[in-house]
Amino acid sequence: MGKASTVSSWLCCPCRCLFCGLLSCIFSVVACVLVVAGLVAIALYLLFRPHLVHATAATADLAGFTLTPRTWILRYNLSVTLSLRNPNTRIAIHYHSVAAEAYYQGQRFAHVDLPDVYQDTGETTVVPVAFTGEYPLEGGVAAAGFRKEAIEQARFSVDLKLTAKMKLKVWAFRVPGPKPRIDCPLTIQRRNASAPPGAAPPEFHSTECRVWF
Repeated sequence: MGKASTVSSWLCCPCRCLFCGLLSCIFSVVACVLVVAGLVAIALYLLFRPHLVHATAATADLAGFTLTPRTWILRYNLSVTLSLRNPNTRIAIHYHSVAAEAYYQGQRFAHVDLPDVYQDTGETTVVPVAFTGEYPLEGGVAAAGFRKEAIEQARFSVDLKLTAKMKLKVWAFRVPGPKPRIDCPLTIQRRNASAPPGAAPPEFHSTECRVWF
């Protein structure tokens, strides 16, 4: 029994060494690839130093914003012009799957899909967003908030949110980018229903939007 066991161990030894050597080789290759990829990523970051996109709500027009009694149906006609600036001098940005949503009293009342946007380096792009329709508000708190703002000079707090996917163009290469989220808390005065056709909308002060990924 002892001799047979010794012979068996001696025969398995080369296979065991070969297997261990193969695992060691694979581990070394994977470790080298990860280290090189990390160094390349750091080098690219130091070279290009990407900056966050700047977003501003430049104009806003609340042509209609009414709430029917008892049923709490919100009827809206809202137009906002967003200004997006790409501050990067070496990175162009392609936005796709762009969508905008409007919220009132914490409730999403409107959604619209927007066309793709391409921004060259250092470029500013104007993105028009328009919402028209109706939505049933839920709960008496939202209706009470509407009545309160309607009494106070008809200035309404509307939250505009924009989401998208990014592709970054660096030289001739296109790589997937992060998914930006833009949040614009707006205070907009509703148009006077008795205003003559073609009258300018109430004054709106441009508002900086929050951008994060």
